[in-house]
Amino acid sequence: MVNQAALRAAIDKADAVSMMYLESARDKVLMGPERKSRIPDEEANVITAYHEAGHALVAHYTKDSHPLHKVTIIPRGPSLGHTAYIPEKEHYHVTKAQMLAQMDTLMGGRVAEELIFGHEKITSGAASDLKQATAIATHMVKEWGMSDRAGVRTFEEDRNTLVVVSELSPTTTEIIDAEIKRLLTESYERAKSILKTHCKEHRLIAEALLKHETLDANDVKQLISNNVILRAGKK
Repeated sequence: MVNQAALRAAIDKADAVSMMYLESARDKVLMGPERKSRIPDEEANVITAYHEAGHALVAHYTKDSHPLHKVTIIPRGPSLGHTAYIPEKEHYHVTKAQMLAQMDTLMGGRVAEELIFGHEKITSGAASDLKQATAIATHMVKEWGMSDRAGVRTFEEDRNTLVVVSELSPTTTEIIDAEIKRLLTESYERAKSILKTHCKEHRLIAEALLKHETLDANDVKQLISNNVILRAGKK
C-alpha cells in the first residue's frame, strides 16, 4: 500500500507522500481501482446510488457490522459502485453474530432495489453480494456447526476425485439446503426491516451519492443525524 502511495506521489511529482496518497492507496486496496468518473447512464447511477446506500444504511444500524469506511457510485474494479468497511481491530476469530451482520449488509443492496424500484426491477448488480452471503451461510451450516437443525458437526465431500462425491443422505442434504436458505431469508428480512424503518435516511444517502459521488463514514452519520452533510467550505 505504501509503495502504491509513493508511486502515485512520484507520478504527481509531489514533494512527499502525504496522507492523501496513503488514503488513495488504501481505497484502491479495499475497493479496487477507481475510474475517473461515474458512468454516463444516469438511470443506472440512480439504481447504484440506492443499492449502495442500502448497504451503508444496513451496516450503520446493524450492531455487529464492521464500521463503514466509504460508499461510492464511481465504478471500482468490476462494480458500478462500492461500499467499503474497515474493522475496528484485527479479528482472530469471527463470531456468529458478526457473520450474520455481514450477511445482512450484503443483502442491503438487493433489498434496496426491491423496495425502491419494485420486485420486477431488481437487477443483476447484487450477484456478488448474494454469492458472498451464500458462501457465509454455507460455511456456517456445513463447516462451523452453527445450525441447530443440522447439528454441531461438519459435512464434508470428497473433492479429490474428478466428480465431487457426497456421502450425505438425501434427507441430510435437504436439511442442509433448508438451513442455508433459512439463514439467507432471515438475513434478507432483517435488512428489509431496517430499510423500511429508515426509508428517509436511505433516500437522503442515495441523493447525496448522486450529488457528491463518494461519501465517507462521517458524511453518512451526518445525514442520518442531521439530514445534511457539513463539509469544510461547503453546505
